[in-house]
Amino acid sequence: MSIKFFKIATLIAALGVLAGTAAQAQADYPQRPIRMVVPFPAGGGTDIVARAVAERLGAALGQTVIIDNRAGGGTVIGTNFVAKAEPDGYTVLLTSSAFSINKSLVDNLPYDTERDFLPVANASLHPFVLVANSAMPARNVQELIAYAKKNPGKLSYASVGNGSSQHIEMEMFKRAAGITAIHIPYRGSAPAVSDLLGGQVHLMFNGISPTLQHIRSGKLKALAVDSQKRVPVLKDVPTLGESGLKDFKFTTWSGLLVPAATPSAIVKRLAAEMQKITDSADFRERLTSMGLEAGGPVLAEYGTFLKDDMANWSNMVKTSGAKLD
Repeated sequence: MSIKFFKIATLIAALGVLAGTAAQAQADYPQRPIRMVVPFPAGGGTDIVARAVAERLGAALGQTVIIDNRAGGGTVIGTNFVAKAEPDGYTVLLTSSAFSINKSLVDNLPYDTERDFLPVANASLHPFVLVANSAMPARNVQELIAYAKKNPGKLSYASVGNGSSQHIEMEMFKRAAGITAIHIPYRGSAPAVSDLLGGQVHLMFNGISPTLQHIRSGKLKALAVDSQKRVPVLKDVPTLGESGLKDFKFTTWSGLLVPAATPSAIVKRLAAEMQKITDSADFRERLTSMGLEAGGPVLAEYGTFLKDDMANWSNMVKTSGAKLD
């Protein structure tokens, strides 16, 4: 046997060992805790979903799933952290519609939204509710539109920041309804809701879970939900379609993604477990109790969903004129 042949044979054997080791590592996944990055502060709608997912995913995989809230930059900081992470299945991203919005809204993103991530599974849909301060005379959407037209320039609305889904949705609502309202951006849902309760602003589209207690107490008026059908926890609140805005469509979500080079076996394992979680009765009941809707597409279908979502948000960003500070 020549020395050259021996070296080639040795190299082939070494590559075989490495491939076998990698395959075994994937087969044994996971062997240590998993970090689930949530690019929002604790307590918001996406964080609530992430914690419900993490608890069940950890139990299914036999490892702890640790929530890592990396807020900032309109979710860019946490998202970029995952984009640059080792693609081994131990750092994953549980994010929201901001993932799609930022592709059109943010100049010079430090990551490529489509190239740097693989879709795993959608976890939930997040209907928003249009709420008003209790002192507002309007009791429904049609009365709100009439009031706004009689009082041009007097209404204001809160959002969780320029370019947020709440901001864009209200701008789209204003166009559809033919009304005006002044935008007041806040740094998060809590201060926005606080000023809404205090009467410093009049209106807001917001997630149902952080506003539900105030609706039930009568401190806020729920005028409509933006889902295609009524939400069980607000069964007496009509949809925007029922309120006269039949062509108004808006969808926000929470879902799981991983770095692009993550092995397909790991991606498929995570997707399979996510499917079981979102199909489970206890997960669905928990999310339903908070005004959320569990489930959605996985893998390639989720990828198609995201591409369509990015296109829709691109149109809405342009139409609304939303810009960052």
